Amino acid sequence: IIVGPSGVGKNTLKNSIRKKYGGLFEAKISYTTRHVKGIEKKKDSYYFISREEFTKRVEKGEFVEWCEVNGELYGTTYAELERIKAKGKIPLIEVDVKGAIKINERAIEGNFVFIYPPSFEELRRRIGSRVETEE
Repeated sequence: IIVGPSGVGKNTLKNSIRKKYGGLFEAKISYTTRHVKGIEKKKDSYYFISREEFTKRVEKGEFVEWCEVNGELYGTTYAELERIKAKGKIPLIEVDVKGAIKINERAIEGNFVFIYPPSFEELRRRIGSRVETEE
């Protein structure tokens, strides 16, 4: 479970792990209510669903963790983790700190790796033009 704020390098670490140990790990695919961005492929990193569908799934208790970021909902389902485990692989999860707390509260087995930025200034530079709040 790779944990850290946006822009810290979670994706870079995830991709390095997959490249080096690809047969052992598989990255989970998150659910989101946001729209597909330019070159993104559906079902590559996200399952894109409506806010209504997402809310129904939350009410049914299908999510290990979920949160709202910049007005959009993001989350990881138990079924997604089971899909990966059924292949004999270890789910590779990347989340922010709030997501990690939720996963920990649900006693999901895993190793948490927290990624720190080299400095706050560098984190700001990395985020750059992303539409994110100061928080």
